[in-house]
Amino acid sequence: MYRYKGFDSAQCGDSISALEAAINAWMEAERPRIRHVCQSVLNNHILLSFVYEEMSELEQRLPAQAQTQAGSTHSRFLEDECSEGPPTNPQLPAIPPVVH
Repeated sequence: MYRYKGFDSAQCGDSISALEAAINAWMEAERPRIRHVCQSVLNNHILLSFVYEEMSELEQRLPAQAQTQAGSTHSRFLEDECSEGPPTNPQLPAIPPVVH
């Protein structure tokens, strides 16, 4: 199941380093498998949104899927790696962070 997590720079006093620390702490604690990231600007604040899967849920599904896909050589989750290429929608501009 996909989940959503959002971070707002306003909650970190608009400090980029505090926002980064909050995101890193969440990533270290939860170890999410990030499926989508979006950066937005609302007024003078940066919003970062993540759509992710919890690794514990994914690990529980893999053995169950392996049993149901006995004839398959690979699991869909193992083949579905994130690409390291450019963004898939070039119409969305990269928005630089607000510097105070």
